Amino acid sequence: MMRRMLLLIMLSSQASATPLAMPTVVRDGETVLLECGRTYVGELDLSNRRGVTVTTRGDCGYAAITPARPVSGWKNHPRDPRLWSARLDAAPAQLEIAGQFLPLAHHPNDPGEWLKGQKLSVLQLKTNLPESAMAGGTLVWRAADWLIQKRMIARYEDQIVQLAPGDDEGFGLLPETEFYVEGKRWMLDSPGEWIHADGWLHVWPPDGKSPEGRAWVTQRARAINASGSQEVNIHHLKIFAATLGIDGSDSRNLAISDVDIINSGEEAILIGGSGARLRGIRISGTVQNGIRANDDAQDVIIADSQIEGAGMLGMPRRSKGAIVFEAARGHVVQRNRITNTAYIGIRVFRQAIVTDNLIDRACLRLGDCGGIYTFARDRQSLDTLIERNKIMHLQGRMSHAIYLDDFANGVTVRGNQLLHNPSGMQLHNGFGNLIAKNIFSDNVHEHILFNETAPFASVRRNRIAENQFISRKETPTFRLWSHHGNKNVRNFAEFENNTYVSTPSRFAEVEGYGLLSYKAWQAVVGEEPHARFSVPGPSPQLAGERQNK
Repeated sequence: MMRRMLLLIMLSSQASATPLAMPTVVRDGETVLLECGRTYVGELDLSNRRGVTVTTRGDCGYAAITPARPVSGWKNHPRDPRLWSARLDAAPAQLEIAGQFLPLAHHPNDPGEWLKGQKLSVLQLKTNLPESAMAGGTLVWRAADWLIQKRMIARYEDQIVQLAPGDDEGFGLLPETEFYVEGKRWMLDSPGEWIHADGWLHVWPPDGKSPEGRAWVTQRARAINASGSQEVNIHHLKIFAATLGIDGSDSRNLAISDVDIINSGEEAILIGGSGARLRGIRISGTVQNGIRANDDAQDVIIADSQIEGAGMLGMPRRSKGAIVFEAARGHVVQRNRITNTAYIGIRVFRQAIVTDNLIDRACLRLGDCGGIYTFARDRQSLDTLIERNKIMHLQGRMSHAIYLDDFANGVTVRGNQLLHNPSGMQLHNGFGNLIAKNIFSDNVHEHILFNETAPFASVRRNRIAENQFISRKETPTFRLWSHHGNKNVRNFAEFENNTYVSTPSRFAEVEGYGLLSYKAWQAVVGEEPHARFSVPGPSPQLAGERQNK
């Protein structure tokens, strides 16, 4: 058996506020004890290590790890007393003051306000900007409802923005493009912004006070590099101001528990390899994603964790979600609390189990979105379970509490609460799914949307059984849309044993038929065995609240 060694990072004579250097050499089998209440600066390199444990020593608070470094020598700007400046040779990737993430200077200032321009070519946008100094700045634009792109600006003259060449992955400028610009000195015009120019870092502090002793800058960097590691355990720590908090790509049996990750420039945790176990993680604020898995990730468990503000730091950026498995297989996501997310709450793929999660306020910045999302473009069975989750208060017209996209099939959606969302659920070209024993309440546009856009009859053999649909307003319970007219709608699903509370007079909207009463609906799709109707009772808002705490 490997002899385990103990590596102690002892307290020095420095004051407790003075950052400590990161241990530079960690050997297989060591336990790295970081002193409580201290901050360690740099990247902790655990790449390709085996059997290493990293944790806090003492009970005076978590040890903190950050790749950021403090900035000192701040001076009040001689020509603008609102600004403070410090010498800094290289432009940072991110800046925070007193724990608050500050965005790069931008125009317009409101994250919800977008400028508009007309596409002239793949690299040209016609628009009217308040200043001509744009070369070297960045154009950030909506390339689709679900996608935000960015590109450096080569020049701006005669109301034409000329972009530098780059790869937009097939999603470039739109005929009418919504955008904002960032990164030029003239844009530093509001509290909470910064810019780097000519070797100086300029900032307008949110409180107007000197940043001395409370400013940290980060180059693009990780806090902990556990890539290629085996049997590494990371426990009882705080990580802040990292581009990537923990890199677990190509790892084996990585365990992360009781860790706070704050203000991540891209994502808090990246998972790859097999056997990762994440429990009791608390993620607060990311620019893009919360926890993201590489496509090779297998046998992953994410449980009992909290993710707040994934994709919500700074101005809107490209985001994939709070928990993201795009093409990974065999993962369990359970008992997590996800709040205030820019895009998808939980995205899963094949052989996934998603149970007992709470998702509150997702889809805040991007559309065509789901609280829980999955898809199967290869049309193979997903063999995925979505059960006992509570999803509520999503934003945006095309946001669905549960979104079965692109031929999703083989999915069981059972016992979920889908409350106060734009839409309860969408099945886009989906087939062979079981939707049972769910509560759909007070969703704005419909409870379930069946959407057939494939060039062939794709929506079929879905089973909608023993659900409760509560409609306190005139919201259609079902919408059935098809590019093929009404000839396929009878095959979309079988409906049985559902309960309809306060049924709207416009019960459903069906392709080729329009809005239908319940009686007309039955004539189109067939009699529903054992359907039940009742008047409204107590709201299900609090039902199951205890299980999600």
